[in-house]
Amino acid sequence: MKDLTISVVIPCLNEENTIGYCIEKATMGIKSSGLKGEIIVSDNGSDDNSIEIASEAGVVVIKTDEIYGPKDNPRGYGSGLNAGINAANGEFIIMGDSDSTYDFEDIPKFVEELSNGSDLVVGNRFSGGIENGAMPFLNRYLGNPFLSYIARKLFNSKIRDFNCGIRAFTKKAYKEMDLKSTGMEFATEMIAKASLLNLNVSEVPTTLSVSIFPRTPHLKPFRDGFRVLSLLIAYSFIALFNKSFNIILSIFVPIYLTLILFAPFKIKEIEISFGALSVFQNIVLITLILKSMLKITSKLFPEFIQNNTNTNTNTDLNFGLVFLFIGISLYLIEFFYWGSLGFGAINQIFNLKILSLASVFVTYGIFESFRIFIVISLKYFPKK
Repeated sequence: MKDLTISVVIPCLNEENTIGYCIEKATMGIKSSGLKGEIIVSDNGSDDNSIEIASEAGVVVIKTDEIYGPKDNPRGYGSGLNAGINAANGEFIIMGDSDSTYDFEDIPKFVEELSNGSDLVVGNRFSGGIENGAMPFLNRYLGNPFLSYIARKLFNSKIRDFNCGIRAFTKKAYKEMDLKSTGMEFATEMIAKASLLNLNVSEVPTTLSVSIFPRTPHLKPFRDGFRVLSLLIAYSFIALFNKSFNIILSIFVPIYLTLILFAPFKIKEIEISFGALSVFQNIVLITLILKSMLKITSKLFPEFIQNNTNTNTNTDLNFGLVFLFIGISLYLIEFFYWGSLGFGAINQIFNLKILSLASVFVTYGIFESFRIFIVISLKYFPKK
């Protein structure tokens, strides 16, 4: 088995009319690549002749019932693929559906990308071509484009077709991704985790054809679409909120600093009073505190999600201490200035502006320093 290079994994559930065709195409694809390989049919509880047909074709047949147990078998797209991939011996793994809609003769294109250094290669049906009737109208023009767009924005990915069912990856990358999804969201989780792990992800054009034996699809657009969207939000939770806080700060910090410098002032007939300073001060303070707390809660998430926070303990500690130092310095300056006047009457507006700035710096400095202390404690003090 050491010289085995390609493993083609085909999940199957009652596909007796198409599984033989897919095996034939996969055999041709492996042969065209010029490499050795194997074909694994991962059956997810078929009650037709799918298993018999696959066995007669001489391929490896994995029965998920025997792996998970009849009662525990999740009976999902993801669980079927995981079972087959775990049994694969190849360095390169190609997965594709068993309904004959994907062309396994495209295998050489995927293998070439993996050979050139990609960890994950995803098919793009929109650039390769979708045969009329091969994809429902709403899926083609709304569901898939919308979910792929959301995923690209959340994970800074260039992949245009997140849900394409034919793709290839290295066995090493698969182990790193540690995929958990049991349903149709398995494919989306793969790209999301690959992006969070900074794996090399590429794309190749592929076609989507009408099945040689059309049947009711296993895909449930609204149910599976909601599960995919939920997964995207869950895996991008930290980055999503972190970006939101950054946007809020980029808007309100300049407004706050403008008020510090110029309030009170008039814009046309509207007077911007000093009271507005307190409002924007609180917005900035609350956002900074929430941003700091978010970094603490991120430690409760798996490491691949933590990586998306872009935090550096030493830098953040220095940043917190600098804020604390500036804030305390402003308090002291204000105190000594007040003392130089005999602790008598002073310019209240100027005085309150300095105290407002000092409050922001000290509060955030304390929170950031305390957060780093917690992070360091969790890292270096053993759990009992």
